[in-house]
Amino acid sequence: MNEGKLNKDQKQAELTKYRDLVLATLDYYLENKIMQIKSADFDSSEHYKGLKIQTEEHYQKGRLTRLKQWFRDLTEMQVETGDLKFNKYLQDKTKYDVDIFKSFFERVDKVIEKGKITTDNQFNDINMMVDQLCQTEPVDNEKIEILNRLLSEFEKR
Repeated sequence: MNEGKLNKDQKQAELTKYRDLVLATLDYYLENKIMQIKSADFDSSEHYKGLKIQTEEHYQKGRLTRLKQWFRDLTEMQVETGDLKFNKYLQDKTKYDVDIFKSFFERVDKVIEKGKITTDNQFNDINMMVDQLCQTEPVDNEKIEILNRLLSEFEKR
């Protein structure tokens, strides 16, 4: 769905959805002691609380693209680590039928279909997919080969 094509109601619905998803993700981080970092110059809890305030600001100002990007950035680690509990947490907390892994796999498939990587984000997705495939049994050597070829072609450019 292209943002330019959304009518006012659709955009508002998307804004609300991504605000809720980003806030739920930040809550997940705040509730998980494993994700807490506290040092002399950094406190993750304070950082996440600050991000929640900024999320509300982006929502109020109608910055859908920013909220979508934040959601993608904030959920990257869960996608990478295959944190399926996180996906269930998001669904339970927001009541949205969201599958963070689905969009990841769809993005990878689109790049494969197109036959080339055109952005750094795509490069990162493909890299992540190769890592994941290398650790999954049985190993899909054919797909890994295709993805590695796309990666090396992008790096040559």
